[in-house]
Amino acid sequence: MDRMGRHYKNKESLINGLLKLALLAVLSLVLLFAFCRIYPEKFSPSVVRRVESISATADQFRSKAVSLFRGDKDDPKVISGMKPQEEEKEFPPVMSKDVQAEEEVPPQKTPDKRPILAIVVDDGGNAPDMAKKVASFDLPLTWAILPYTRYAGETAAIADAAGIPYLLHLPMQAEIDNDSKEYLVGEGMDRNRIREVTVQALNSLPSPIGINNHRGSLATSKWDIMVPIIDVLKERRLLFLDSRTSGKSVAYEAAKAAGIMTLRNRGFLDGTPDKDSIKARFDQVVKTTLQRGDMIVICHFRPATLLFLETLNKEYTKLPVRLVTIPEMAETQKENEDGEEQ
Repeated sequence: MDRMGRHYKNKESLINGLLKLALLAVLSLVLLFAFCRIYPEKFSPSVVRRVESISATADQFRSKAVSLFRGDKDDPKVISGMKPQEEEKEFPPVMSKDVQAEEEVPPQKTPDKRPILAIVVDDGGNAPDMAKKVASFDLPLTWAILPYTRYAGETAAIADAAGIPYLLHLPMQAEIDNDSKEYLVGEGMDRNRIREVTVQALNSLPSPIGINNHRGSLATSKWDIMVPIIDVLKERRLLFLDSRTSGKSVAYEAAKAAGIMTLRNRGFLDGTPDKDSIKARFDQVVKTTLQRGDMIVICHFRPATLLFLETLNKEYTKLPVRLVTIPEMAETQKENEDGEEQ
């Protein structure tokens, strides 16, 4: 640091000495010029012109010298030979290849390994006010909507707006049915007619994820009735949920044989239309789910059921099981099946 200080002091002394000599030379020329102007007859014209030219040049040099002298004290850029208007460019810091910037790693959620339970709310399409109320709940649910009912389209729109998946709740012939007005699919219909009815019913709703049977204890026990329905689902890549209204049902086996995603109902929550009875039944379902690992149950758009769901909506996150939708249940089932194959 001491040597650097002496270096700059010596440089400054040299510059100051040169400036003094330059100013002295300029002063001499100015006096000579003034003398030539006062006594021009004592000098030849050529000498006078040359003195004027030298004086003008000296005056320019004097101005630059003064600027240089002031810049020497005020602007450190002049000392280093830089032009006063030049700006130093800033460059980004160079990072070594061996040093990597730390990346923020988002926190990973702990997988929820609780057994899963799916609740399907059946018979949608007749009570839009109930549908709106159920749609306001946070708990995961899946709806099943009856086609051609008065409010089927409105109920589907409510579900779509709330992001609730729904099934086509296809009316099928029960063993006690003698009148075809009670069902859309049943005995006495040929294969093409069953396909046609199924396609039309699916098209009557905007975005069903699949089909589950409404009643249908007779129809679901017949392979020749179920196969055309399953074929339509396979073509459209939709799933089938066997409501299991009869122990004789072959619907689940028919869907599995066709290779489509299929699931099976394990019970009904609101066989007795009373809130306390529904709660007792649900508690038993939870215990069974803990034993099985997964389970699907069905309830309906009914006043007592709505009261139960309203209470459940406030408590479901504390359950020992995790509530899921039918698509989530299907995805989990597919993952488990793929894992078993590997």
